[in-house]
Amino acid sequence: MRKVIGLVISVIVSYSVVAQNPASVFTIPNRNILLPCGTSCTPISFSVPHLKQPTTYVVTNPAYLPYAYSTPTGTTVTSIYNDDTWSQKISLPFAFSFCFFGISYPSLLMGSNSAITFDTTKFGTGSGYLISPGTGGIPNTAYAPAMIFGPYHDIDPSLTTSPNRKIEYRIEGTAPRRRFIASYFEIAYFAGTACAGQKATHQMVLYENTGIIEVYVHDKPYCTSWNNGLAILGIQNQARTVGVAAIGKNGTVWGTTGMDSCFRFVPSGGTPMFKRAELVLNNVVIATNTTDTSSGAAGILNVNFSNVCPTLDSTAYVVRVVYGSCSNPALELSYSDTVFVKRNTLAATATKTDATCFKNGSIMVDGTGGVSPLQYSINGGAYQSSNAFNNLQPGTYVVTARDVTLCTFSVPSVTIALQGAITVNVGVDSSLCFGGSFIRTATSDGTSFAWTPTTGVSNPSIANPVFSPQTTTVYTVRASTINCIAQNSFKATVLPHATANAGPDAVIITGDIHTMQATGSPGTYVWTPAYGLNLANTLNPSASPAQTTTYKLKVTNSQGCVATDSMVITVVPYCIKPMEAFSPNGDGINDLWLVTNGTSCLTKAKAEVFNRYGAKVFESNDYKNNWNGTFNGKLLADGTYYYVITYRLINGKDQYLKGSVTILR
Repeated sequence: MRKVIGLVISVIVSYSVVAQNPASVFTIPNRNILLPCGTSCTPISFSVPHLKQPTTYVVTNPAYLPYAYSTPTGTTVTSIYNDDTWSQKISLPFAFSFCFFGISYPSLLMGSNSAITFDTTKFGTGSGYLISPGTGGIPNTAYAPAMIFGPYHDIDPSLTTSPNRKIEYRIEGTAPRRRFIASYFEIAYFAGTACAGQKATHQMVLYENTGIIEVYVHDKPYCTSWNNGLAILGIQNQARTVGVAAIGKNGTVWGTTGMDSCFRFVPSGGTPMFKRAELVLNNVVIATNTTDTSSGAAGILNVNFSNVCPTLDSTAYVVRVVYGSCSNPALELSYSDTVFVKRNTLAATATKTDATCFKNGSIMVDGTGGVSPLQYSINGGAYQSSNAFNNLQPGTYVVTARDVTLCTFSVPSVTIALQGAITVNVGVDSSLCFGGSFIRTATSDGTSFAWTPTTGVSNPSIANPVFSPQTTTVYTVRASTINCIAQNSFKATVLPHATANAGPDAVIITGDIHTMQATGSPGTYVWTPAYGLNLANTLNPSASPAQTTTYKLKVTNSQGCVATDSMVITVVPYCIKPMEAFSPNGDGINDLWLVTNGTSCLTKAKAEVFNRYGAKVFESNDYKNNWNGTFNGKLLADGTYYYVITYRLINGKDQYLKGSVTILR
């Protein structure tokens, strides 16, 4: 928005009326200054037009912020709705005499080809249109004296091919800050050529008491089919000896549709009109700058107030520049604008949720002030956009907030405490015999377990492992949750083990007595079953079972440890029982003479066979049930034969048996 100039005679009236275009007054790089962290003061800098005497001018290019090109209240200049014509005289309001090349003019003419002249003697005459190639630039006596070319090219307001066309002027603002606005809206190019159908929109603005001229160009396509497409954007003096044109726009081909550009002509001759710059706080001038030593680019004055130190979090400073008037030396003209300086008030508070045995805690940060968006960090870690820090273990944390200017604020010593506890109980001490094992269960509200030492533990990470220690051991379990730990221990005493050996198995003949050959550690002894034993509670009883029996020995030592072992006594009902007849005819049935039952009840048997005449027909000193009724490889005749068998039983007794056997084929 434009700041309107305040002006009174002899004294300054500082007031700021909002107009449309601030570019013609203040250029402030930073209207909202945020002091960096730890900084209390700042410079305030801005630029304004560097106004001097209107004897010559410089051209600048401020932002394109035109006034309305067509308004319902603007005065339509119907007198130039003809081709190449100057209007009737247009008088400026009282006291609005415009300074132009050292002369103050109370009236002006508008031309149909987008021009203004202060030579009002030319009213109603032809304004010209021709721009000579190569020689048509300004200054030039081919054009009117004291003329503004805004931009000057051959357009034809008489053409109705543009139904919205309008040429108007209007006075806006309040004295002494008024402005004269001459607008040309959608004016057709000269007809009868290939340029017909093209339209131009632009305006000229004259600012009271400053001598500043602005030309705004919205649409200005060029057409070389007529007048060589030449155009001028500039100004020339009354004598037509001095001309100032925008670069590249002095009797040349230029322009486009949607050009949207601003050209400002700033008086730049002789003595500056700048008088002073003021910094105002609460209607009190707190700093003044009267030096003209900070000029920027041509036509621009840079103003700086260094070391401005606000005492409040947000302070509004009014910056004011005072000029003399180009029309009346007794007047002072002031421009004002506002700059806001804010101190960085970044702050933060934190709320916490304590941890429990089963859930970690959290911290929520509430950041205020600073320049959004804020970010947050914990214990110097990476910054994040979220203000929540979850899953935090018990401990002390430092939380930091940071804004986009990298200002930081830390909340120290946020302590997450641990609420609650867990327990664990493994029971009383116990004892076991060597080689034994047992299950012990840790009763706890913990969720994980660790037993130490792990030797003799089937699974040290469960609550109820199997324990098989080889030596007396103290076992400790550590029960834990996310944040809590509990420990408990018990002692497992390993007792000496008992030994038991029931002795070798035995084979006896029915009626024999076998003495057990057992061994075992000192203690008590029990044989089961007691059947066939003379004593069941001695280490080596005598056994005479009537049938094959498995005997189990149980040894219990003085510590109560038990060992067991077993042995088998096989009872043989007979040992020698020779066949009375056999038939060695090769049919596989009774082909051999069997004399024993096949058990290992004897250690050696001698068999002899005789015929009825007493001749020996078979003899074996270690008979194995293998005689097939032959003698010297020949078959014996069927008949009855007589045998004598001498054998030794496994119990060491020698026996003698004789009888007859018949061969039947």
